[in-house]
Amino acid sequence: MRGVVIVRLTLTNFMAHGHTVLELAPGLNVLCGPNNTGKSAVVEALRCLTVNPTPRHVIRHGHNEARVEAELENGWRVAWVRRKAYALYEIFAPGLDEAQVFAKLGRSGVPAEVAALLRMSPVPLDRGEEVDVHLGNQREPIFLLDKAGSVLADFLASSTESAHLMSMQDLLRDKTRKAKQNRSRLLEGVLESERGLDRLAPLPDISLALDDARERGHSLEIRVQAEPALTGIASRLSDVAGRTRALGLKARALSAAIPPPDMLPAARLAGGLGNMRALAGQGDRARRTLKDLRPLSAPPELAAAWNLAALCAGQATLRTQLAAGSARAGLLSGLAPIPQPPDPRPLAILVRETAALAARLAATSARAGLLAGLAGPALPPDPRPLAAIVEAMAQLRIRMANGRAYLSERQAGLDDLSKRIALRLEQVGACPLCGNDLDAGRFLDREKGHGTAKG
Repeated sequence: MRGVVIVRLTLTNFMAHGHTVLELAPGLNVLCGPNNTGKSAVVEALRCLTVNPTPRHVIRHGHNEARVEAELENGWRVAWVRRKAYALYEIFAPGLDEAQVFAKLGRSGVPAEVAALLRMSPVPLDRGEEVDVHLGNQREPIFLLDKAGSVLADFLASSTESAHLMSMQDLLRDKTRKAKQNRSRLLEGVLESERGLDRLAPLPDISLALDDARERGHSLEIRVQAEPALTGIASRLSDVAGRTRALGLKARALSAAIPPPDMLPAARLAGGLGNMRALAGQGDRARRTLKDLRPLSAPPELAAAWNLAALCAGQATLRTQLAAGSARAGLLSGLAPIPQPPDPRPLAILVRETAALAARLAATSARAGLLAGLAGPALPPDPRPLAAIVEAMAQLRIRMANGRAYLSERQAGLDDLSKRIALRLEQVGACPLCGNDLDAGRFLDREKGHGTAKG
């Protein structure tokens, strides 16, 4: 029968614990921490709950009693209370707050009801000793390794827990095999991940090439967007050239004009002379302008100049970008042409696999961080005493087999002797002393009461 499963353990004024509640998870639970923090006290509390020791040193200083309460998986609660003069047990049924109290414990120490609920009592041996198969003491060797060979043989021969120990060994071997297989699979996964990361090594170069292509495309888009504005500027320049030609024609016409007659008033004449001088100056300037513009081609038609400032600023920006593009083109002129990008679907698959591997790596790093604080496994003890015990156990098995064979032979001899006695009694018929009929069954039972049967 397997031991009970404790889901919650509460220690109140027990050694170093003022009030501690331990929620126990299914399977393995590990208590770790600095020295003198009460880890060993938890094991001692379980021992007090199961065997009810007499010392009262477990009571916390300054208090009158210590209490250890265990809640089982079936809903029952068992509490051990140690006071200065005596100890008692309390049992709480599922869903009830009123306890059944066991105060007068006598020599038994642990009530039968408590032992039946906990199922953690030590295993008695034929020689009167007991072996605790559930709890171990600190700084003691592995279970049974410090016991004499006779105790070990008695335990293996008579203990009802031997089958459980064998099954535990088989379970440990199975878990070890599965752990090795899982480790091999993990190592293969790590190697595969490293190979996948090696395949992703060209990704930085491809990313840089894509960024460069995006910048060049953005520059081309800016130039395409600026093309209508440049067309407008060219149209406006054409309009300015047309007006310049018109002014030149007007200047030539004014230079060939007939002077006014002398009958005009002097004031008007003076004004006319001033106008003529101004026109002459304009004509000179127009002629010089025409002389300068004659070798040139006809200017384009000019467009409206209301957004000329914005266009000029855009041109300045384009010149700056053109200079930067020319410098970049000079740097890139010696490079090989951009390769054609491969099919992105395998790359997407690799990206997903990389993300999954990164998540697994993060989980592994977190697990490694949690395990970093744990102490390393204890060094195994010297195997030579264990080898001697194993050899002694092998010799004991041989002796037990010989004993069984001897007992079988003796039993066969006894059976043959019983048949012979029954046959002899049947031949005699009646007792020569009392005259009663001789019955083989009663005769053999009576003889067994005094000793072995006589022939």
